[in-house]
Amino acid sequence: MKKHFYIFRHGQTIWNAEGRPQGQHEYPVPLTMDGREQAQKLAEKLQDKKIKLIISSDLLRAQQTGEIVAQALNVPVKLDRRLREVDYGILNGLYTIEREEVYPDFKKSYEDSTIPFPEGESLRQVALRLIEVIKDACRDYTYRTIGLSSHGHAITSLIEEVFGYQVQRVENCDYVHITYDLEKDKFEGVELPQMREIYKPIIPNY
Repeated sequence: MKKHFYIFRHGQTIWNAEGRPQGQHEYPVPLTMDGREQAQKLAEKLQDKKIKLIISSDLLRAQQTGEIVAQALNVPVKLDRRLREVDYGILNGLYTIEREEVYPDFKKSYEDSTIPFPEGESLRQVALRLIEVIKDACRDYTYRTIGLSSHGHAITSLIEEVFGYQVQRVENCDYVHITYDLEKDKFEGVELPQMREIYKPIIPNY
């Protein structure tokens, strides 16, 4: 039996529009009106996917997106902090130019997924917690198809860790589709926003 996960990025926020990285900044950044419209359009795209549950990051922007999609699909929402964006530590909420002033070597954490951001976490740590969410959902729910409301770098980190495929960006309210084979207890394939086709590379058995 295969489980299907539609993992989507939240809608636009004011900070997105300003080009300001949010991470896990303590300020609750809500969706803009454009972000809410994006979430509604996302729900339309997911209407025929037979999603029975939305699991969402507890950060406001992802939670609002998940709730809009869930309401449109008439399914419940559960929150899971493991779906949060990367914790950039002291760099949360800083513009790129500010990051360079505070911690000039911060780009190393993007180049090497095992290097944590200063006082934060590494991209690999982020990927591993998303993997936990997926595997727990496979165990805890009988639904064959589940939606996950998460964040841009969290999603790209997951794709690179599991499938070895580098995705530069997931746009607001775009999604990836991942399949998990319960019998083999392993990830099987991924449908990416750029191509919308199934990739089946050699995959580690998490």
